[in-house]
Amino acid sequence: MLYKLPREFTLSGLRESRARITVITGSGIDAEAGLPTFRGEKGYYEDEEATYLASVDALNSEPIRQWRWYLKRFVSYYAILPASSHYALAELEAEIGENFNGIVTQNISGLHRKAGSQKVYEIHGCIREMRNLKTGGRRPLPKMWVDSPPEAEELSSWRPHVCFIGKSYDDYPLPESVAACSSCNILLVIGTAGVIHTPVWLAEQARFSGALVININPHPGELDKVSEFIFRGTSSEYFSNSF
Repeated sequence: MLYKLPREFTLSGLRESRARITVITGSGIDAEAGLPTFRGEKGYYEDEEATYLASVDALNSEPIRQWRWYLKRFVSYYAILPASSHYALAELEAEIGENFNGIVTQNISGLHRKAGSQKVYEIHGCIREMRNLKTGGRRPLPKMWVDSPPEAEELSSWRPHVCFIGKSYDDYPLPESVAACSSCNILLVIGTAGVIHTPVWLAEQARFSGALVININPHPGELDKVSEFIFRGTSSEYFSNSF
C-alpha cells in the first residue's frame, strides 16, 4: 500500500508508456460526484426497499413502481456533473488513443460518457436509457421527463436499461469487457469493493493474460487479492498524485 506512487504508475507515467490500458470503475468514482453508492456508508443497500426495487423480482411483480423509483434516480442524476476523476480518464483516453482499451463500469449514472469518454462498457446498463420490452430496442429517456413525469401507459412497453439484481449479463457488454481486460498491459481498478464478483473475475482475466493490476480504493476489499499494486486512497487522490 503506497501513497507515494512509482512514476510508472502515475498518470504521467501511463501517458508516456506504450502500455495498453483498461480501466474498471465502481461506485467509488461516482461518489466523488455526489452520488450514493449501493454498498457503502449510506448506500442504497442499507434500504431493503431499494434492494427490492433494483431486482428482477420487482420488474416481474411491480414494473411501474420500479419505473417510478428509477425515474427519481434519473431526475436526481440528470444535472450531476462528472467528478475530476471522470474527466481525467476521458483525457487519458484522448491522449493515448488506440492504446486505451476502454472503461468497464459497474455504474449506471452515465457520468463517464458525460465527461467525454468514448469507449465505455456499461456492464450494468445506464439510467439514461430504456429498453423496449418486445423488441429489445434502446433509446434515451426523454429529457422532458425531468420536469414532467410520464403517465403509466407511457412506461408500460418499456423498462429501464439496467441490469437488475438476479438478472444475467446477456443484454450487456460483458464479452467486450472480458476482451478489454484480457488484452491490456495495465488494468486500473477504481472504487469498487468487489462484493459483486464480476470486477474481481475481470481482474483475474487481466492477471492471467499477464497484465499488471493497480487497485485504487480507500478501503480494503476483494480486489486486493488479485492486485499487484494497491493505492489506499480515492481516485481523486490518485490522480492528484499522478503528475
